[in-house]
Amino acid sequence: MHILVRFLVVSILATAGLGQLCFAEPTNYIQISKLLIESNSLPDADREQIIHLFEQKTYPQGEIGDRIRYALRDLGYFKAVVDEPTFSFLTQGEGRRIASITVKAEPGAQYRIGEIHVQKATIFPAAQLRELFSLRSGDLVNATKISEGLDELRKLYGTRGYINCVVNPAVVSDESRRTIDLVLEVDEGKPFDFGKLYLEGVEPHPGTGKALSDSWKPLEGKRYNPLELQRWLLANHFSWKVSALASDSIRTTEDSESLVVNVTLTQWPK
Repeated sequence: MHILVRFLVVSILATAGLGQLCFAEPTNYIQISKLLIESNSLPDADREQIIHLFEQKTYPQGEIGDRIRYALRDLGYFKAVVDEPTFSFLTQGEGRRIASITVKAEPGAQYRIGEIHVQKATIFPAAQLRELFSLRSGDLVNATKISEGLDELRKLYGTRGYINCVVNPAVVSDESRRTIDLVLEVDEGKPFDFGKLYLEGVEPHPGTGKALSDSWKPLEGKRYNPLELQRWLLANHFSWKVSALASDSIRTTEDSESLVVNVTLTQWPK
């Protein structure tokens, strides 16, 4: 029996960035002293693997259940259900909370990858986009690897200026074979070009601003590519006394009407 499931894969991928979350207050972080997973069907080897992954680590309290569910999905338990954890605090103090945690989990069946299909892609061949995913047919479903493949796909489109490319994922599950086919519908959007360069801060030396603007002219109007932007920054960051990392020094603004990406080079405050 084949079942189309869209919401499940979206919920899996929505948790893919848990490792990057950093919004919780320090007092909401918990160090896991001991983790007990209550389940009648989870194999001991998989249980121990997840316990080893979490014990002695520190996470925001509100994310722990989601992280355990995500870890199960990385082991092929695509439809795993995890109840809210219960906490037994051993130590509490300002900025330091240590607890033993108990969680009930129903992993369900373990699924393997069937096929990964790419649809509506025109800029790149579907076969090239498929190769961005490390999972092969027969591998256990792994939510992290699916998310990484989607990130690589979006990055590749970004190198051609398609910075607003959207991938709509859906899965077709075969319950008799316990396989998952991943269907990726690509909405490529429109390509963007390099726009204007803006300089923010104090000119380090007379003429520096003009020199940077002149160095920018060959890029302006050219198809936008974040890799090319990084190369330009590496060649010019000393002039404006900024970091060579784009994430520290550059702010981009999309103009959806003119389809350009304007770039602001920002100095660190002294």
